Amino acid sequence: MQRQPISGPILAALLAGLATLGPFSVDTFLPSFPAIGRDLALTPAELQQTLSAYFFPFAVMTLFHGTLSDSFGRRPVILVSLVAYAMASGGCVFAYDFPQLLIFRVLQGMSAGAGMVVGRAIIRDSFEGHAAQRLMSLVTIIFGLAPAIAPILGGWLLGWFGWRAVFIFLALYALLLLAVSWWRLPETHLPPARQPFALVPLTRNYWRLARSPQLLLLCATVAFNFG
Repeated sequence: MQRQPISGPILAALLAGLATLGPFSVDTFLPSFPAIGRDLALTPAELQQTLSAYFFPFAVMTLFHGTLSDSFGRRPVILVSLVAYAMASGGCVFAYDFPQLLIFRVLQGMSAGAGMVVGRAIIRDSFEGHAAQRLMSLVTIIFGLAPAIAPILGGWLLGWFGWRAVFIFLALYALLLLAVSWWRLPETHLPPARQPFALVPLTRNYWRLARSPQLLLLCATVAFNFG
């Protein structure tokens, strides 16, 4: 079903909300480390693995979210990723041992980055020049609030309801984004502009880019700045 384009500020708020799934999945979760360790009898090293189990799939899937949206459309990739993220967060709620928690954290990582990656493609599809830069800046400003808000919110949820409430919140947040995206998010990459998904040429292109000194320097600059 074709959606009518929505205004810039509303679109920025929605895309920023989708992008904040990433930092919320980490920073809301961190205050619960001691409680999770006590409840599931985990060592500090095992608790740290719950972060690695999230970050590695998150990093790998950022290479594919955009390509999948080029082949199947922006809306389907975002909607499917939100469904997967909500289910993974629900799985974390009911995890009763370390392997289960790791598995669902992996699934969270695989799906959390779609909004951040595909959201930028939506801006590129919908706006050009100064308008695109202004909307991206607005998304970045809203996105920047998440790492500051998430630990406070996570601490409140932990204190009021326990650590499983953090994942209940993440699941409900994903479902809210799913409802709003289903209702208001337009498809900005129509079928005539799409291209077939081909894993072999994609892998070949990534391998070529991975050997580019200029690209590696740019990536390092962003990574060190973030770090």
